[in-house]
Amino acid sequence: MKILFNSTIFSLLFLAVFLLNIFILQSSSIGMILLVIYLSVYGWNTGGIIARQETGPARWWIGCLTLLSCISLILTIAYYIAFIPKELVIIIILLTPPFVDILNKRIEGPSIFEKFHDVWKEHSHHIGRGVLISISIILLLGVLFINKLINSPITDAVRSPWDRVDPSEIVIMGMILILLFGLLARGRERILSLIATSFVLFLFVSLVLFTFPIGYGFDSFIHQATERYLAEFGTITPKPFYYIGQYALTLFFHHGFQLPVSLVDSYLVPILTAVLVPSAWYTAAVHITGKKRLAMLTLTGLFLIPLSSFIVTTPQALANLWTLMLVLASAPYVFSAERPRLFFFGIIALATLAIHPVAGLPAMLYFALLSTDPERAPVKWQKFSKFVFGSIVTIASVILPISFLINAWISKQQLTIKWSALNPIHILSGFNFSLFFENKFSPFLDFVYLYGRNAFFILLFVSFCAWMMYRKEIPKRTRAILWMIVALTINYLIMKTAIDFTFLINYERLNYAQRLVPLIGFFIIPFFILGLGHFLLNLQNRPLSLNVSTIVLLCAFALSAFYMTYPRHDAYETNRGFNVSADDQAAVRLVEDWAESKPYISLANQSVSAAAIEQIGFRYYGSLFFYPIPTGEPLYQFFLKMNDAPTRETAQEALNLVPMHGDIYTIFYIVNSYWWDSQRIIETAKTTADDWRAINNGAVYVFKYEF
Repeated sequence: MKILFNSTIFSLLFLAVFLLNIFILQSSSIGMILLVIYLSVYGWNTGGIIARQETGPARWWIGCLTLLSCISLILTIAYYIAFIPKELVIIIILLTPPFVDILNKRIEGPSIFEKFHDVWKEHSHHIGRGVLISISIILLLGVLFINKLINSPITDAVRSPWDRVDPSEIVIMGMILILLFGLLARGRERILSLIATSFVLFLFVSLVLFTFPIGYGFDSFIHQATERYLAEFGTITPKPFYYIGQYALTLFFHHGFQLPVSLVDSYLVPILTAVLVPSAWYTAAVHITGKKRLAMLTLTGLFLIPLSSFIVTTPQALANLWTLMLVLASAPYVFSAERPRLFFFGIIALATLAIHPVAGLPAMLYFALLSTDPERAPVKWQKFSKFVFGSIVTIASVILPISFLINAWISKQQLTIKWSALNPIHILSGFNFSLFFENKFSPFLDFVYLYGRNAFFILLFVSFCAWMMYRKEIPKRTRAILWMIVALTINYLIMKTAIDFTFLINYERLNYAQRLVPLIGFFIIPFFILGLGHFLLNLQNRPLSLNVSTIVLLCAFALSAFYMTYPRHDAYETNRGFNVSADDQAAVRLVEDWAESKPYISLANQSVSAAAIEQIGFRYYGSLFFYPIPTGEPLYQFFLKMNDAPTRETAQEALNLVPMHGDIYTIFYIVNSYWWDSQRIIETAKTTADDWRAINNGAVYVFKYEF
């Protein structure tokens, strides 16, 4: 009774401060503190509903993931029914404490995870001075790492952050990884080691977050602009059928806790990755390996898996994170005797679908496989259950190509199917295996790419070996994971070879197929943990020198993975994209001022178009956006045509795309100096344009055509 009374008093105080901040103070700093309290306390309490017997971070991440998923789904439903009002967000926060408390009272008896055990419990012992010193050094080096990035911002156009980041940052990361892996090798001080792992993982995926103050990538600018519009109006026309799950969470943090949309969007995926994944990984590893100390050591593998999805917040990145969490959350059911009520997995899968269908459809089908496992069915329904299970596997094997075809038909986009490309010989010919062992006679890069280009196959090899060794011991329920790996691989091969995304420019046509690679990797992870655990277990009684060498080698692999996580422009690879620069922003502002409030359209590359969305927002003439995005739209084709030959005739043709173009007489053509053959283009455009101006000593040229 006393605990309940204290909990009630705490909730009332929390809600009082929350309302005070919403209606009077409107402070982002206080909102940040309230958000941390909200997720900490009510994430923990929600975890008590699902995993009542669990304590420590395991209970919290389960509850926090469920709470965020429910919020995302509620706001997504509200959006599709009408819109997302600020008042609804406030109501959700006000109702969270009593609703969670009622559920905790009503759900009596065993937790939803019937045999969930305290995976964090360890014998009391003295924490050595060396452990405390190591953690302190990790924190100091981490602060130094962030400080160096913040003090060397990149605002000009570059292909890769490595073009500007000081090489000493890689050395600092290497030192941090050595110290962290040493802590994990002890397998003790689990809470401290977990906090250190989360901190290092955040550093691992946040390099561009601190290095590019303007923002990084292209998609994030579009999503942030959409979120700002939704924050103001609650809905957008036409309503998109994707991404709302992420937008809902961003609006929840913005409306509920007074945090700027850009801040929430930028930090959402890196922070959630760092905070949720290590705890989920360790919880899964305990159930897979059966040994707590060994499970802690397998956290070294977390830095070897594909993490490039999580460096920038996009719906695909957030959906990938939710998929990874779903796979890790299912490990107690798949690998041990746990029998949770499957609605928990269903909530996560539905939230993933609300965020992004490319990850959401596989997540939903994985949930369907878990739910229809023949072992769960009564004896008289076994045959029917096997038929349903097999049917789901068949659907899962082609679900993404079919969904793209349906979407192309609805949106009237051109999508070509080349059935002859499904020939096995043709598929194999598309792989250049020599790339995996290429040598550029640069010791550092050669090692990095030797690991980086083979990382997925190493992950697959370790997992396959683990399955071969333990296939007679692991439960048959693991077939759900195995069949998802097979199904996603088939989806990948079909999309890579047979489907031609002709509405995209050439170098973007494999993007959708490549998005499946990390998803396949996430479903492989439970077997990777099993294989890595087996390998590390066999080292325990080996000489100290061998154990130390193994830790150093794992650190070298992790450091290679750190370099490969970000876009690269080096002797091995040339990234095609450039980040949005301050010059791009200046070009957009120049065009807007030069237009003198008259309507116009612009022909520019993706970076400048992203800057236009960030600086101006959405402006349409009919269905035509005033900058050439996406690249599949006709306006972008005229930009490419102008690059071939910048003529007045081409500019006039582009202007004719605008509905009722008689009211628009001006078109701007923007050329970045880094564009291929830019000097020829610029000199030619000077002779055909009515006027032109240069920005930052010729970094960007703006040409004006009037008709």
